[in-house]
Amino acid sequence: MRDQEKDQLRSVILQLLAKGIPYRFTNLEKCTVSSCMAFATSNTFRRQLYGYLLANGYVERTSRGVYRITDRGRKLLAVLS
Repeated sequence: MRDQEKDQLRSVILQLLAKGIPYRFTNLEKCTVSSCMAFATSNTFRRQLYGYLLANGYVERTSRGVYRITDRGRKLLAVLS
């Protein structure tokens, strides 16, 4: 996966979370994968959510299976947009 594709996928995830609604994992995955990007698969979604966004503090897990964007994530979204 190219860096540009990773950034697009991260941007979609952060945009969904920036709406202020804590997303459950399943809904977040479905919305991201159905974003009409050919490279957006369940595996790439998981890698970006767990391996990058969650690991670097851009997204936080508020309870089991529920995620929300952090202030750091909002700053990254502004850069990606």
